[in-house]
Amino acid sequence: MHLYRGLRRVLPRSFSARLMAVVFAGVHVPLLVLLLWMAGGGPSPDGARWTLVWVVLGATVVGAAIVMAALHRLMAPLRQAADALEAYYDEQRLPHLPDLGHDQIGRLLHSINRSLHGVDAGLRDLRRSVLLDPLTQALNRRGCEQALADSARQAQAQRQPLSLFVVDLDNLKPINDAHGHLAGDQVLVQLVESARHWLQPGDWIGRWGGDEFLLVVQAGHEVACERLRRWLARLDQAGGNGAMPLKASAGGAAYRPGEDLRGLYQRADAAMYRAKYAGGARLLCEDD
Repeated sequence: MHLYRGLRRVLPRSFSARLMAVVFAGVHVPLLVLLLWMAGGGPSPDGARWTLVWVVLGATVVGAAIVMAALHRLMAPLRQAADALEAYYDEQRLPHLPDLGHDQIGRLLHSINRSLHGVDAGLRDLRRSVLLDPLTQALNRRGCEQALADSARQAQAQRQPLSLFVVDLDNLKPINDAHGHLAGDQVLVQLVESARHWLQPGDWIGRWGGDEFLLVVQAGHEVACERLRRWLARLDQAGGNGAMPLKASAGGAAYRPGEDLRGLYQRADAAMYRAKYAGGARLLCEDD
């Protein structure tokens, strides 16, 4: 480490330059000793001797240049590894470093590949655990907030319709009382699974809290409301837990480009409470 630190003071910005300086010194030291000896205390050389010295000097310089070029190419995997680490740090772009065997460089690249892929998989799992409800695997409240902001941003940028629905179960407590909380949990899971059967790409469902869910449908408001009504009817007919029909009240509101998302939620939530006070097991949209 002393040699490394010493050369770093002289050539602070390039490891390649330090490596080539060592190679250059090692190749030229014998020649420099010969020249110093001949210039200082050695016998007076004749013309042939000086010719030999210049030939050796030229061959040494050419050889050193070839060695340095080869070393520069040999260090390409190290430069690639450094670029891969920076790319993942800056852009979360996973590397695809080449397999170079089992020498020190090959093991280093393999370790970087394996480590970054493991870190990335762990981060993906962490993001999922942060944004997903552990019971239903739907989005949790934080995931809903993030997804709603993303959906509204996309709808405004692409001038697409967007509808938000607030869905609240009417009879989860009777199911819990009659069949136990495990059956109630299964009802919530089945509700999410049944919604995913008809939700299209870009649509999503999330558990806002307790037995209240949010659904976003990227369609015209009338079309979206009709899809919700058909879904609620299927839930009521099939029965959420195999013994009792699953009844839910829902309210819907169409997104107005540029509006505050809290206002959008409040409009859908108010429509849901109107549906619940009207007897439940129905959907009311803001125009109803």
